[in-house]
Amino acid sequence: MAQEADSLRAARVTASLQVAPPSAAIAGPRLRQAANLPDAIRGFSGLQLRDYGGAGGLKTINVRSLGSAHTAIFLDGIPIDNAQNAQVDLGRIPTDGLEKVELFQGQRSQLLQTAREYGSASALHLTSAQPAPEGRNGFKVRLRGGSFGTVSPAAAWESRWSPVLSSRVQAGFTHAHGRYPFHVKDFRNTPEGYKGYDTVMVRQNCDLMEFRTDAHLFYTPEGGRYDARVSWYDASRGIPGPVYKQADRYPLSDDRQVDRNLSVQAGGEQELTSGLSLLVRAKYARDVLQYLDVSEIDPAVSAQWNYLQQSGFASVALGWKASERWHFSGAVDGQYEALQSRVSARRKTLFTAVSASFLDGPWRASAAAQYQYSSGAGTYRFLSPSFILTWTPDRSWEFGGLLKRSCRLPTFNDLYYSQITVRKLEPEEVYQSAAHWSWNRRYEHWHFQAREELYFNYVRNKLIAVPNGSLFRWSMYNLGGVRIFGDDWDLTASWHSGPTTLGATARYTYQWAHDTGTGGQIPYIPLHSANFRIFWNQGGWRVDLQGFLTGERFTSSTNRDDFRIAPWTTWDASLTYAFPGTGLTLRVQLNNLLNANYEIIRQYPMPGFNAFCTLDYLF
Repeated sequence: MAQEADSLRAARVTASLQVAPPSAAIAGPRLRQAANLPDAIRGFSGLQLRDYGGAGGLKTINVRSLGSAHTAIFLDGIPIDNAQNAQVDLGRIPTDGLEKVELFQGQRSQLLQTAREYGSASALHLTSAQPAPEGRNGFKVRLRGGSFGTVSPAAAWESRWSPVLSSRVQAGFTHAHGRYPFHVKDFRNTPEGYKGYDTVMVRQNCDLMEFRTDAHLFYTPEGGRYDARVSWYDASRGIPGPVYKQADRYPLSDDRQVDRNLSVQAGGEQELTSGLSLLVRAKYARDVLQYLDVSEIDPAVSAQWNYLQQSGFASVALGWKASERWHFSGAVDGQYEALQSRVSARRKTLFTAVSASFLDGPWRASAAAQYQYSSGAGTYRFLSPSFILTWTPDRSWEFGGLLKRSCRLPTFNDLYYSQITVRKLEPEEVYQSAAHWSWNRRYEHWHFQAREELYFNYVRNKLIAVPNGSLFRWSMYNLGGVRIFGDDWDLTASWHSGPTTLGATARYTYQWAHDTGTGGQIPYIPLHSANFRIFWNQGGWRVDLQGFLTGERFTSSTNRDDFRIAPWTTWDASLTYAFPGTGLTLRVQLNNLLNANYEIIRQYPMPGFNAFCTLDYLF
């Protein structure tokens, strides 16, 4: 009974209105099996994963051609930020300890949330899992190893101290040399005739050594839910640079990066009276970055860059359920960001937001507005209104739409630190409109799901970031205007009987994203992309086969052949077996089965066939 009462206490606060569901989500065993966050979400529709190769390579996401800076990332409702360059490296985020990952277009439409959440074009929400049930402590050990010299042990300890107090402490270590072979060729006309190269090289300077630890405390009193966590991340890595032809050689990057990041955050929700709830959240982060910048032209020339970034965030929100039909909320956030280096920069931002939601039978609607005032690194004022409508005529069908205006400010790197950049940059403004339908039906052993979403985005003063010799030096410029028309499809069919499940998922994305100046497709956005997954689960066995297809792309909105990146297709497979009654699970993952040669970013070759083995033991 104590366990049941505890779950009811949590549900009273956390169960809140969602006018529109997430456009994509992953949870449960599939999430826990992923090596890291990019591995878990790369199959989401309308999402491109930017991967610069190697264990130490940067990994970011681009949702619906808007750029990674337009996707806010939240861990338990608190933002994960990088004021320096807005490039949050998702490869640093493990899936251990996560309950679910959800991608929302616009923002979540629940009653209680921070004002910050209303201002982004899309939002990726990471939710931590609650520790073990009352009366049970759990210790989990994970060992992962495989290609690129990867060895990655991790451990987590979950404790339930009382019906309302629990904790999780986890730590992990990863070491990898990151080297892998890749194919390179270069043919050109010279005064001596048509000459070139066609050879295999080894990707260098991709090593990674990282240590991460996290302590998380949960407190769930009557009508409330609170949590606090402290995280530490320490890493040293090589930064793989572009592979390009220079005279008679292919210079490779020798750049190095060291990160030391401390994060402390806490938050809670409490029901004050019937219908009235309070939310509070706060965070402090201190990030140290040391970068050794070695010239690819003359390796004897190098520069040491040292950065200290500190940020503070606090939020207060109130939610009021005035009636069964009408729900209202308001929130105020304050954020302070400071970056110290050869040039120091500071930014203070105030976010305020109000929202109202209406529920009447099959109809659900939510209207919100966020006002943002920023000073320090330039003064900016911006209003972000949004409107979400959903109609659910029965349990099988749902129809909905979204209208929203949002912005993204130039980062500190954009304004101060890029070595080649336009110093005067305008904020990006995004105008979103979308409409979707979904169908969900069960027939005895069969389950079918289908969803389509059409969207049109207009980006004014789009900021484009292009690597300039290394992942640390970027060129920034405003494109002027970009029109984006997209169509996302998700189809799933599964058959379940007893211990057996068999299913298939197909996702397709069409994205027409044109620069209004040149009329060409903007850099790195494919017109067509798709992924497919077939899965089989029988008792403790599970088999997954997944394919990713990406059409041709261009590195410039002037879509000439010399800027073209060839389309690519890769196939991955995994086999998982849970040994009955032992708490032991073994997973073997085979990536790029056909050893395809491809690039996600031009001149950053990706690995060919690679394999990993993961062993989990829970006791």
